[in-house]
Amino acid sequence: MPTCDVSIIALGRDFSNARLQRIMRSLKDQQISYEVFTKRGGRIYRVIAAWIVPWRAKGKVLFTPDPESAIALSYIARLRRKKWAVDVREDYKLLIEDRAWAKGSKKVVATILADWAVSASASADLTITVDDWVKPLAAKNRIVVHNSPDARFLPEPTDIEAKPRAIYVGDVRQSRGLFSMLRAIEMTDDWTLDIIGNIAPQDQSKLDQWRKNSNAADRVRFHGNLSPKDAWLFAKGAWVGLALLNPTPAFKRAWPTKIGEYIACGLPVIATDLPRIAEVILKDPRPGALVETLNEEVIAMQTAGILNSWAENPDEYGEVRTRTLLNVESWRSAASYDRIAREISGLIDQVR
Repeated sequence: MPTCDVSIIALGRDFSNARLQRIMRSLKDQQISYEVFTKRGGRIYRVIAAWIVPWRAKGKVLFTPDPESAIALSYIARLRRKKWAVDVREDYKLLIEDRAWAKGSKKVVATILADWAVSASASADLTITVDDWVKPLAAKNRIVVHNSPDARFLPEPTDIEAKPRAIYVGDVRQSRGLFSMLRAIEMTDDWTLDIIGNIAPQDQSKLDQWRKNSNAADRVRFHGNLSPKDAWLFAKGAWVGLALLNPTPAFKRAWPTKIGEYIACGLPVIATDLPRIAEVILKDPRPGALVETLNEEVIAMQTAGILNSWAENPDEYGEVRTRTLLNVESWRSAASYDRIAREISGLIDQVR
């Protein structure tokens, strides 16, 4: 049977997923061959496929960013005598609190699976976590690779366009500020907004109503899910990047990757005042502005106030953009995804 170096089993991710793309690029740069199994169905499919796909995988090392597949690989990799690695991108139990479906028995089952996934991830031959505090805190071989901007996928800073334009890149859902952004644009006269990312199914109906009834609908463009390189082309000429996350348990502790990416593209940031975000936005030279998180209307009103002020006062906007540009180089050189490729290369050597 033909083989490759790594089988990436990412059943909960689209092929264009940003961190997945960064890891694949790093593997390619290290001349590590790989095959990829990505998302084809919903939650039930993922659970079933997690136990089937690893038996078809040809790689010497099995790699997954998914909790369901981590559970399966903790058994299957041992039976197939393969090395395996897991990329733990979030605190699974905190993430459950951010999901509208997580109620009653569904929440109980999800919590049990989250604990199981953490335990399984600790037994991997390589356990990668996205942050120091993300579990498992103790593992057989644990490294931390932060979600820093990867300059290989980002355009250099450009001059801004004549008309003010904001962008949002990422998962498109209410908890990540979807309706706060739309309401903010309604309260401006000149601003347009490009939204790049998948729309959460549970928010589609409410979004359809907004697009049908809002007088700002023609100033907001939805581009769907794009590859990281294509997504970040929208940063060229834009004035600002938005990150209006709600104060959920997960977001209070998480670092939103898009903020570093906005800054790396030279875009000032307007973001909600959450702890990890504030550490960056309030640090000199300050690359943006914060808004309060009391409720979505307050977030929208304060965001619109900043947008209107920047559009009406070129000197004010110019000052914050100048501060942002001072941060660009440090953010464009922060990525460490090649470390993942090097560690996986070490595992490949162990099975040769």
